[in-house]
Order: sequence, then structure tokens, then C-alpha cells
Amino acid sequence: MSVKAKDIIEHIEKLAPKYLAEDWDNVGLMVGDENAGVSRIIVALDCRDEVINEATDKKADMIITHHPFIFKGIKNMDYKTPIAKKIAKAVKNDLIIYSAHTNLDIAEGGTNTTLAKILGLESTEGLLPVGENGFLGKVGYLKNDMTFKEFALFVKERLGADSLSINGDFNRNVKKVGLCTGKGCDTDLLLAAVEKGCDVYISGDIGYHDAQNAEDMGLCIIDGTHYLTEVIVVPEICRYIKNKFDAVEVMESEINGQTLMKI
Repeated sequence: MSVKAKDIIEHIEKLAPKYLAEDWDNVGLMVGDENAGVSRIIVALDCRDEVINEATDKKADMIITHHPFIFKGIKNMDYKTPIAKKIAKAVKNDLIIYSAHTNLDIAEGGTNTTLAKILGLESTEGLLPVGENGFLGKVGYLKNDMTFKEFALFVKERLGADSLSINGDFNRNVKKVGLCTGKGCDTDLLLAAVEKGCDVYISGDIGYHDAQNAEDMGLCIIDGTHYLTEVIVVPEICRYIKNKFDAVEVMESEINGQTLMKI
């Protein structure tokens, strides 16, 4: 029996139901026919133009991303705009594009669960309540205490980062860790980490004043970058789909969305 896009979508939404998504978000089917057959899928963090080219070159039928490339209403299909160009290219090549964003962040087994697992956190719980039953971010304990400097180097190694931006007392003892993947430096998340008794907080896109706020609250802070704290979910999604659909080839994108580089 052939697998249809809607079968893949239904399976993903068992992991990350659409109702978990934030009100401002746009999740679900972006482009394509859910009744179309699927034999090859590319999973990426972002649906960049290069990812669409990659899917076309590899003869994929479907692209699954974490970040949706359509956020707001589209008033025209002017091909000078990046979104219109992507949509046109996807339609021309019969590609189906699906995104699970904040629903995957909040879902148990999603981005935050994955980061907590990679860092080996134990006795994890949700960080900040959202919606009726969801939580954004995670809190957990290290198996063995470390100094903040030791922990920062451990995070750097686990994320495969060339470098990380950090702030805090290098000699502080770290046992309890709070985290939120992507951009999770809002004051309410920092306050939740403090209220949970965290010694250190990890997120991405941490700005100058965000670091100051964390310091004023008594938190050590690590910017694991938006990209590195979320791209880790791509192989998890691949495994999740492969375990259900033997007949479908599922590949990690070789591009994935990274744009900012360090020299």
C-alpha cells in the first residue's frame, strides 16, 4: 500500500498536535496535496531555497521542516519575493511542504525534550506552562555537579559548537539546568528558571540585555544558538517517521538552514 502525505502528517501530529502551537504561529501543511503519494522525504530545520533545490535533486516528494516559511497572509505571488519564489518552485516540482514549529517545541519528545536528552538531564519537568497542558522549555538535573565553566564546555561539545557565548561565575556549582530551544530569552522564561531553582539557563538568540537580566536574577546563561539548539530535532524526526513507515525513504537535509557563520 502506498503512503500518502496525510499518513505522514497524521503520524507527526501524534507527536506534535497542532493544538499545542502558539496562537501567532503557522503550523501544518504549507504547500501541496495531502492525498499525494510519498516515497522520499527530506527533513530540515528551515525551508530555504537551497533545501527545495536539494529535494528536487534527490527526487523527494515531501519536505518536513521545523520552521515554517509562511508566517503571514500572502497578498500576491510576485516572484521577486522569496516566499513566492519558493511556493512556485515547490508547486512546479510537485513538492509537499509541512512544518511543525511551536507545537514541536512544546510537545513531549520535541525540541526541548531532545536538548534535555542530549545534555543527559535527569528528573526533567516543564519550565513555563503554556496553554492548558503544555510547557515551553525543560528543567532537569545533571547526574554529576560541574562548575559553570566545565558545564559550558560540556554543552559546547554536546552541541558540536565552535564557540559559545556565556555569562556567569566560572566557579559556580551547577546542578539544576533550565533550557528553552530556539529564541527563549524572554523575561518570563528567565523568571521561571529562577523560580525553579536553576543554576544555569540555556537558550539561543540571547542579546546583550538578556544576559544582563539573567545575571541580575542570579542565573548563569549560555547561548547555544538558535540553530544548534533546534537542528538536533531533525534526526529525531527522521527516526520517528522511519520507525512507522518502512516503505518511505527519510533523509536529513545536508543544508538544513544554517546561514550565519563564524570566521
